[in-house]
Amino acid sequence: MRALQHDEQEHRKRKVLQSVIHEYVRTGKPVGSQVVAASGRLGLSPATVRNILSELEKDELITHPHTSAGRVPTDKGYRSYVDSMIELQRLAVQEEQKIRREYESRMKEIEGLMSQTSKMLSTLSHYTGFVMSPKFEKNKFAHLELVPLSDRRILAAMVTESGLTKHFVLRPQEEIPREHLRGIARIMNQTFSGETLETVQLQMTDHLEQAREQYRHVMSLAQEIGDEISRLTAKELYVEGTSNILALPDFTKSEDIQDFFKLMEEKEMLAKVFERELLDNAPESFSNGAHLKAGKRVNVRIGSENSVKALQNLSLVSSTYQLPDRTVGVLGILGPKRMEYSKMMSLVNYVSQTMNKFLKEFEKI
Repeated sequence: MRALQHDEQEHRKRKVLQSVIHEYVRTGKPVGSQVVAASGRLGLSPATVRNILSELEKDELITHPHTSAGRVPTDKGYRSYVDSMIELQRLAVQEEQKIRREYESRMKEIEGLMSQTSKMLSTLSHYTGFVMSPKFEKNKFAHLELVPLSDRRILAAMVTESGLTKHFVLRPQEEIPREHLRGIARIMNQTFSGETLETVQLQMTDHLEQAREQYRHVMSLAQEIGDEISRLTAKELYVEGTSNILALPDFTKSEDIQDFFKLMEEKEMLAKVFERELLDNAPESFSNGAHLKAGKRVNVRIGSENSVKALQNLSLVSSTYQLPDRTVGVLGILGPKRMEYSKMMSLVNYVSQTMNKFLKEFEKI
């Protein structure tokens, strides 16, 4: 029998590992050599498959659960599988259309956009979807415009020096003349240009006090603007589908369930997890687990690669959403280690790109 070249041996090992992972993802049961050989996809005998499985086990890519004759992937095995992917699996056309429709319907409400994105990630993956936007309190105020609309509403457009544009609608109790709005905006622009949003929020009322006599509406309007800045400077975290995780057969230990519940309830701890993803998904960072396509990046953390105990029985698939000159936030899914990584990475990648597109359009409104 001819000796196989090293490259061919490695190719066979990758194929057998992929077959084990595919079958385990499909059934949730340990996979034996007979099952792998019977699939017919590899053209290998059961004896050859057994030998390859032994090699994979020596490499710590698969393991025996208890005394079972079958094998299951280890975290290292999942990592090898994810890293070997060259192309993301494309989403089904109907899923892409659903995502696009959801964004089009929510484009004018940024908070609704974030909330709907987390729901959509959860619905399409059947796992837990999340979206997080960063805190902007250190962004520096550049300019404010106040434009009267119908029914006593006022459109406020605030721009920071980093280019972040925030639009929000103010609803004063009575109509405010256009010239008064211009005067209030002028005072804001002259007083706070170059100051952080945190400073603007804390000092705005005091600085506008001087305009109380000239513009009797100024204090109530200042309060509304301050409330909007407060929302902008808070980290927004949207999480949907936690019950999907708890329903998984992979997630049955009471200790795991308690740890996961605690993490979901403590939003600050969860936010820190996603902040790490925000940093590690930055365009200039290309650490282990990166998957690149057309300049976009999907990051995968498998089991023990997650630093938080409550996530070490899960995998985290994430990507940033961006505007051309800056990273805006991070989104992704939490699911079992036994997931269809290609499909989940494709989903997160597509949602990230779609979010990028609609955020860019939102800035033009």
